[in-house]
Amino acid sequence: MKILTLLGDYYHSHDQLLAFIQSTTKKIDGAEVNDTSIENLKEHLEEQPDVLIISKENRREPEEEDQQKWLTDELDQSIATYVEKGGNLFVLHSGLSSYPENSRYQNLIKGKFLHHPEHHTMISFDGYAPDFGTLSFRYSDEHYFVEVKEKETEIFLKSSSSEGESIAGWRHQAGEGRIICLTPTHSEEGYVNGDLQKLFLQALEWVTSK
Repeated sequence: MKILTLLGDYYHSHDQLLAFIQSTTKKIDGAEVNDTSIENLKEHLEEQPDVLIISKENRREPEEEDQQKWLTDELDQSIATYVEKGGNLFVLHSGLSSYPENSRYQNLIKGKFLHHPEHHTMISFDGYAPDFGTLSFRYSDEHYFVEVKEKETEIFLKSSSSEGESIAGWRHQAGEGRIICLTPTHSEEGYVNGDLQKLFLQALEWVTSK
């Protein structure tokens, strides 16, 4: 399995994300993780890897007044073409943040980040899918609140805390490819959680299985 990753942003450590993915995918025979940059993304997508994992928000410098975005029209088209040809997209956490409503990428993933509380809180994640089984785990993290086009996708995971409830995982077909989105991956407590690691592998298996 050839896994292409585009990871890290101002608020989320690239190295921590990569370590999580590399250590978790060691359990998959033949898995190869190729970490790329914005500059090399188009070239690597043309090689048609089995899956592209994105955990990077669209803003380059969110604290600056002039907020530059990395998703150009060219890269937006490259990602869409990759999926149309049978490529698969796995979006984690900040990969849902600050993308244009009219972008092909936003249309593919059918969900977007809205907000999260300032402080981490204890979150319960619960759900079910026939091939995943019953899902139930909890830990302290950044509670991501998202908006999802529920009629256009399959919801398999929800989150709840003292701050409220939200959707935390969804999946669907897109052209010849598949899309899966997960919100709960930010804190060290989450990265080492065995149930989340298991779900990550199940999600990876689903998104790459036709």
